[in-house]
Order: sequence, then C-alpha cells, then structure tokens
Amino acid sequence: MKLVNTPQTPPVGVAPSIQEEPETGETEWTSARVTRHFASSALFLGVRQVFVQGFNLLGSLLLARMLSPTEFGLYAVAIFWLSFLSTFGGTGFAANLIRQHSEPTLADYRSVFSIQLVIVLGLAATLWVAAPPLAAMYRLSTDGVWLFRLIALSLFTTAFIVMPQVQLERHLDFSKLARVEVAQAITFNVTAVYLAWRGWGVLSFGIAMLLRAVVGAMLANWIKPWAMRWHWDLERAKPHLAFALPFQGAQFISVIKDSISPIFIGLLLGAGAVGYVNWAGMVAAYSLLALMVLQRIYLPAFSRLQYQPSALGAFVERILLITNATTAPLAVLTLVLIGPVTHLLFGDKWLPALPLFYLLWAANIFVPNATPLYSLLNATGHARKALGFSILWMVGTWLLGAPLIMEFGTIGFAIANLLVQLSNFWLYRVAKGIVKFRMLPAVVPAWMMAIAMGTGVFILTKLWTPYDFTRLIMYFMLGLTTYSLMFYMFYKNKLLTAFVLIKRGAV
Repeated sequence: MKLVNTPQTPPVGVAPSIQEEPETGETEWTSARVTRHFASSALFLGVRQVFVQGFNLLGSLLLARMLSPTEFGLYAVAIFWLSFLSTFGGTGFAANLIRQHSEPTLADYRSVFSIQLVIVLGLAATLWVAAPPLAAMYRLSTDGVWLFRLIALSLFTTAFIVMPQVQLERHLDFSKLARVEVAQAITFNVTAVYLAWRGWGVLSFGIAMLLRAVVGAMLANWIKPWAMRWHWDLERAKPHLAFALPFQGAQFISVIKDSISPIFIGLLLGAGAVGYVNWAGMVAAYSLLALMVLQRIYLPAFSRLQYQPSALGAFVERILLITNATTAPLAVLTLVLIGPVTHLLFGDKWLPALPLFYLLWAANIFVPNATPLYSLLNATGHARKALGFSILWMVGTWLLGAPLIMEFGTIGFAIANLLVQLSNFWLYRVAKGIVKFRMLPAVVPAWMMAIAMGTGVFILTKLWTPYDFTRLIMYFMLGLTTYSLMFYMFYKNKLLTAFVLIKRGAV
C-alpha cells in the first residue's frame, strides 16, 4: 500500500522551527538537491560518527577486557532490553512525519508525540513492576532489579528526543543531530567503563543508559526546540499511524528476532554463551560501522525522490556502490586479521568464539545491500512489504535457530543466521520490482578489489606474523591504502563528481 499525503494548511501559531522549509516549488527536492544534501549530511554525520563509533568501539573493547564472558553477556542482555523497548520510544511512530511530501503541522507533531508518550509511559511502568521477576529469570541479585528499573527510566526519557530528531531528519540536517549522538556516546561509554572499573557490576550499564538518555533529551531539545504540548487528536494522527503501525511492527519483529540470543541462548546455555555470541557478532559487524552513518539518511533521502522513479533508481545505484565500497575492504581485512586482532586487542579468552565469528561474518555480507533496499520499501510507501520481510526473518531465525541451538549450541545460532540471510535475494527482486536499478555493477567490482587486497595481506601475515600492535596497524593501513588506490583508478570520475557535490553541500 502506497500512502499519498495531501498538503495541509498549517494552523495559526505554528512554530517557525517546524515550518522553516516548506515543500513549495521554490524548494522542490530534485535529484541534484537530494544528492547534494545526502553528500553533505554523510560528510558531517560521518565526521561526528567517527567519534561516536570510536567511543563505542573503545568502550566495548575495554568492557570486553575487564569483564568475564558471563558479565559481558549480561551487558548484552541489558542492551537488548533497552533496544526492545525503545522500538516504541524511537522515531517509528513518527516515521510518516519524515517521509510525507507536505510539511507536517505543529498539531501533527503534538498529536503523534502525545500518543507515543502514553505508549512509552505504559511500557516503562510495566517494566518497573516486572523488574523483580525479570532479574530472577536471569539469576541476578537486587542490583539486577534496579538494572531493569533504570532501563525503564531510560525508555521514558527517550520519548522526549523523538520530535526534534524527526524534524532534523526530515530536512536532512544530520550535522546537528550528530552532535547529540556524540554526546550520548561519550556519556554512555565513559560512565559504563568507569563504573564497571569501580566494581558497580550490572548497575554500571543501567546508570550509563539513563545518563545517556537524559543528555540526549536535553541536547536535542536545545538544538532543535519545538513547542512541546499535550494534544490528543486521534483523527489527525490516524494517517500517520496507518504508516507507522507496519513500520513500527517491522522494528518490533526485528527485535523479537534478535532476542533469540539474550533470551533463548541466555536461559538455555547461560550468560557466558550470550557473551561469546555477542562478542562474535560485535566483531563481525565492525566492517558495517561506517554504514551507520548512512542508515539514518536512507529513509528521508529516498522519500524525497519517491515520485521520480528514474532519479530514484539512479540514486539507489549510487547508494549501493557507496555501501559495498565502504564495507568490502574493512570486512576482508577483519576476516584476514581476526586471529591477531583477537589475541592482541581482546585477549585469548575470546578465541573459542572464532567459529561463531566466521559464520556471522559471512552472514553480514548481505547487509550492505539489504539495509538500503529495506529502507527503500518504507520510503516508497511499501511498509507492509517491509513488515513481511521482518516477519520472514524473525520466523526463520526462531524456527531454524531454536532446534539448531539445542543440537549444536551457540554454533547453531550462527548457522541459522546465515541461512536466513539467503532470503535477501528475494528482497532484491521485490525492490527491483518497485524501482528499476542495476545491482551487480555496484556490488561486484568493490568485492573483487577487496578480495585481491585481502589475498595480498594474508600472504604477508604468513611471511611476517603480526606479533604486536604496530605490525597489526601497519597491515590494516597497507590494506586500506592499496584498496583506495585501486578504487580511485576504477572510479576516478565518480569520485570527482562526489567531491564536487560534497563541496557544494558543505557551503
């Protein structure tokens, strides 16, 4: 179902910050304009996300070294529960405000905010009451009860970030939004690492989550203030909810899919097994960290071109080229150097998780293509199709994962995850049925160059084993430099065009 939003006349008294870029012919979102905004947003967001992912990476590394696999598993459980509940407190219910053609009114923002606040308050209260049995289920002490209650408070606080975030995303103003995320990353990782070092145990994660949410809410409303007010108008909110329910449902189902590790594996095999799975998945996904810069931009960027099929198809091809060109060298280098990376950075206690890493790494090959194409379905109004794929992935993960885990342990989870990822070939066909684009020219060259580079680095490691950090970093830099030179020679003209667009967008 494709939703078409009719223009709305803003009521008297609408805050200027909400109407600062009306959708008029004067500011029409052409292909060139969207590309320029996408390029500049990716640049600004990318620079700031270096700090975000840097702090997240450093925090995870320090926690992995300080904590045992069991304690690290409890860290994964806490992150899961916050992510699970945050599907109701994030931008999901407000997603249609981002993608609709006409500029939302202040009443639209207030009505969606009010509905979401009621839902989040109910969930937070439920989690607060359910904290004791949840802590008992994971065999946690009194500190575990307060861990879940701190997560409940964090969930409620995140509801106040949504409307400023929606307005910034709608206008592709990610440079301001990234400031909030940098501050949140610093707050969470510094707090979690310091408190864990001081011996606060599981409470360190809960306190860090709450402080992260408070800092995010304060900064978001300071950077993008809006006239927040209670406004219950179900009729006005219905068009937005019609899109939001399948969109939000897909996010909810995705979290249910991912719950197989912290819930099923945690209860069946213990927190230590969750720790190994979480570590392997974390390291296997390092090559995808750079794509987090772009994931936030897909929906608003695709939405601006949803009524220009040829321009949208060409834009999708450029996105697929960027995602694969970014992921391929990092993924191949991580695979080739995983042995010394594990030994030197994390410690030999994680070596038993390497078989998990190899399978999860293979599954992540599909992500650079699947993520933007999944967003394409939502951006073009096909939220029900996106929901269908989320259901397919969730059912497949549990139907395959549960028996394989019971039979083979944690390795069964990795096998199931790889098998489920094969369904992305169907996603590619569905996306190409909506928008015409070529996929292989954007995918194959990047991975061929990465494989050639990785082969060379692998041979070097056999000749001169990286026994220390200096040689390990040298191999990473050598591999990335070699790949960059090959990519420049192959895509010189496209890179020069991109540079011009970024320069224009930054002005």
